[in-house]
Amino acid sequence: MVKKDFCSGGDFIPPATDVPLNIMLRWYGHQNTTKSSYFFDGMRRGSQEFTLWQYTLSGCGMVEFDGKSYPVNPGEAFLLTIPERHRYYLPETSTHWEFLYLGLSGSEVMRIAKELRKKSLPVSTAFASDDAVNTAKKIIRSCQDKELNDPTDASTLSYRFMMALVSGSRFQHTLPQNDPLLQIHQFCLEHLSEDISVEEMADFAGYSRSHFCRIFNNLAGKSPHEYLLELRMRMAVRMLQNNDLSVKEIASACGFAETGYFCKVFRRLHNTTPASFRKKQLN
Repeated sequence: MVKKDFCSGGDFIPPATDVPLNIMLRWYGHQNTTKSSYFFDGMRRGSQEFTLWQYTLSGCGMVEFDGKSYPVNPGEAFLLTIPERHRYYLPETSTHWEFLYLGLSGSEVMRIAKELRKKSLPVSTAFASDDAVNTAKKIIRSCQDKELNDPTDASTLSYRFMMALVSGSRFQHTLPQNDPLLQIHQFCLEHLSEDISVEEMADFAGYSRSHFCRIFNNLAGKSPHEYLLELRMRMAVRMLQNNDLSVKEIASACGFAETGYFCKVFRRLHNTTPASFRKKQLN
């Protein structure tokens, strides 16, 4: 069942301060859209610099950047700067897009965001760590409850959020942009909802399956299959925590053709069923 359109949030008007602050919250909210007209162009939002973070709870959005399209699936977030040549919207293939969002401004925000973007695609689970999502939720709740009345409190929370993004992106920061493991990591994230195989990962890397597995084990300390499975399970956990899709729908979104196999793997890794895990999270 698709949720109705709603938007809880809006502009954040920073409290006055005599000392210029280089990180400050500007927008916040929790929104769900089903409208095909939901569309934003990064070059048509004014000349003032902003950083925008948007995290998918359910449904799916789409980001276009540098001639490529990137789906924003549940458990993933995008990090964009404004102005910038990008577009994001609700694609025709998605019935809705439910998300959290934060907009931040200031010279330090822009510096950090641009450094993070040098190391990552605009859409990544690296921007959706538990710390980043929980901090964003705290900021949104504080705004809704009108608790951010002190400019230093607002700036401190915003800085903490940016540091959570830095921490969540450490995987990318520890590898050069042309590192083969980083390239495989990005390939897996882009195709996580598809039934990709180790053979397809090897083809992407340009190796035979056996040679690829040896190289990957040396670099990652685990097999390609185990690595891909871990990424799928992280996505499944976030989806179980943050939306009301059925277990079958979540299994499919995480690249499992068989719901039974998904439940078996989930139970082996978490010692509980997906349904029991979700029920515990809600209590």
